Amino acid sequence: MTDLFNFAEFPILQTERLILREIVRADAEAVFRIRSDYQVVQYNGGVPYTRIEQAHELIESMAKTYREKRELRWGITLKGDDTVIGMCGYNYWSRQDYRASIGYDLERAYWGQGIMPEALQAVVQFGIERMWLNRIEADASAENAASIRVLRKLGFQQEGIQREQYYENGAFHDLVLFSLLRRDYFHTETSWAARFSTSSP
Repeated sequence: MTDLFNFAEFPILQTERLILREIVRADAEAVFRIRSDYQVVQYNGGVPYTRIEQAHELIESMAKTYREKRELRWGITLKGDDTVIGMCGYNYWSRQDYRASIGYDLERAYWGQGIMPEALQAVVQFGIERMWLNRIEADASAENAASIRVLRKLGFQQEGIQREQYYENGAFHDLVLFSLLRRDYFHTETSWAARFSTSSP
């Protein structure tokens, strides 16, 4: 077993097309572009950014929670272009339970290209191999078909639905709960290459 990740140095992850790296203050405009698009954030808080300062505040918050060894979130970039086009990572890490939760968002111009499944594949692998996770949790609005497809493509299993879990735009909405267990990951690991050989639907 590899050494447990200790937050000493921010990990850089690479895939066939992507580099996942730390999000820094210089990325504020890119973060604002992502979070100011209602279609991107409608299932992730629902309120688009209106000021660049909000992007700076988010970046500072991510840096703070990283220093406190509570969260680990990457900026997604294409190889050959260091511009952040999305964000993904672990929103919390319960070490005593060997459990963490993932979250993610992607700039709309890059939807439908298989980028998020490719990025999350690396994030899940890091969680299993370097964070020694036994359980990775995720959730998605019942109306967010694209996010649900991503999770199922990664092998996450649906556990249930929190009915009318949140209120937005004058209505209550259901939240679908997913998880991937360590044994699920190793059971399906040999099929991952085939799973990611084609782009997302």
